[in-house]
Amino acid sequence: MPEVMLAGRAVPYVLVRNPRSRHVRMSLTPEGLRVSAPTRLPQSEVDRAVASKERWLLRHSDMLVPRAPAPLLDGMALPFLDGEVELGVRYATRASVAFRPEEGRIAVAVPRSPEAPAQVRDLVERGYRGVAREWFAWACGHFGEQVGAHPESISVRDPRTRWGSCSARGTVSLSWRLMMAPARVAEYVVVHELAHLVHLDHSADFWGLVDRVRPDHRAESAWLRDHGSWLWASPGAGVRPPAPHPLPAP
Repeated sequence: MPEVMLAGRAVPYVLVRNPRSRHVRMSLTPEGLRVSAPTRLPQSEVDRAVASKERWLLRHSDMLVPRAPAPLLDGMALPFLDGEVELGVRYATRASVAFRPEEGRIAVAVPRSPEAPAQVRDLVERGYRGVAREWFAWACGHFGEQVGAHPESISVRDPRTRWGSCSARGTVSLSWRLMMAPARVAEYVVVHELAHLVHLDHSADFWGLVDRVRPDHRAESAWLRDHGSWLWASPGAGVRPPAPHPLPAP
């Protein structure tokens, strides 16, 4: 595994070579630092690109070392958009999950076994994914009216390099982890991808459309840049980061 020196400390990272990539891209995940780079870029250039982000990486130094996910326990508060839900865990013969945001609760049942903690985490993710499908369907319908475009289909995913994407065929893909971010941040990502249905690029026209629908998109994007690593460690990552600022009245 390659590594780079940051503030006198050797930091290992996972390197993925991407033949379609033009630039070095970095993301922080529960597995540590992940770097995507063009296939032919020399290793020395990759290391130099990573080292150039030293200040940003050191701000998130707690995410640079791979770590086991924190156990999800009965009674734990988990983030959900602008609020929280309480996790209820019980033992049963069959595994199940019921996510009831309106009640502020997610209930999980698992068989009693050494694999129970991992099953609880898998079921919690399944619950978030289910609620995400409903919320994204609502958000794409609501903001699609303002953008002037609606997706052909919506896909809920867990990508490692981006929070959302839009294909030329009109499929909008979104990360279920946005359900743990402030609602306005999740809304911004939806609008961003819907705007790609109109402009499949990042041209001035694209940003003009995003700015018209989400005037505070820079603050919402900055929140993801500063706190996105926290979403990768969630659920169960402890105190949630602040909401984006400034936030005008709805």
